[in-house]
Amino acid sequence: MFLTGASGFIGGYFYKTYFADYDIVPISLRKQTVGSLDFKDVEAVVHCAALVHQMEGAPAELYFKINRDLTLELARRAKMERVKHFVFLSTSHVFGDSGQVKDHDKIWSSQDECHPLDPYGQSKLEAEKGLLELANEGFKVSILRPPMVYGPGAKGNIIQLAKLIRKFRVLPLGYLKNRRSLIFIGNLCFYIKCLIEEPKTGIFLPQDEKPLSIGEICEAIAQAMNQNLTLLPLPNLVIWVAEKFTPSIAYRLFGTLAFANDPWLEKFERLTSTQEGFQRSFAPRNKEG
Repeated sequence: MFLTGASGFIGGYFYKTYFADYDIVPISLRKQTVGSLDFKDVEAVVHCAALVHQMEGAPAELYFKINRDLTLELARRAKMERVKHFVFLSTSHVFGDSGQVKDHDKIWSSQDECHPLDPYGQSKLEAEKGLLELANEGFKVSILRPPMVYGPGAKGNIIQLAKLIRKFRVLPLGYLKNRRSLIFIGNLCFYIKCLIEEPKTGIFLPQDEKPLSIGEICEAIAQAMNQNLTLLPLPNLVIWVAEKFTPSIAYRLFGTLAFANDPWLEKFERLTSTQEGFQRSFAPRNKEG
């Protein structure tokens, strides 16, 4: 199989975990053109490469060029070369919801209408639509929309949170009303493997066993670090002020972005519990995070 993004967080983890199980050929679309690829004996393509939202300053058109156009070019060529299966790593950003502060009962499913708010989410959603138009009985397209992914070597919000917990023994993050879906990198890669073993066209929402509040996430990280942490509860007024003046921070910390259990993925038993995932990610022996 071809694997793009093998130098990245998710693609790299998938490669080092499953290279002995499959004949995985890492390809770089920075160094190779789609037209130069030799698809002989390739039965599946796992497409993890992307221009991600952390890359600040990237022009909008570059997101569409890489995340949409290059993805569809690769998929069309794969289909033309009779590849049977295309696995696309999308994102929860397609929903256009960075976290509901007022509605903690909202649960997202793969059937919900998407309204992405930024070029990253928009380009991923347009890629999804184009891929599903290519899908047929001989060319299965599996799309995964992971929530926040954590694990050794992860970047993003959860790492910033871990740095705060390492630095301070008391934090005003004892908020338990919100819910955030998240997934350990090992579980996400396991679900990719499940789809490779049982190719299926559709949109899938992978996650750990249940969404957690910001308070529960902080407690789990501190426990993995073997660190005492006191979380102070926040009154609703403080959250209201945060939402009014710093909405992006309020949504990330106190908002709800929770998935419904995916009926197809749920038939597979997760490899790693959330508690074990945090332990593997943030225990003192790990330098990452």
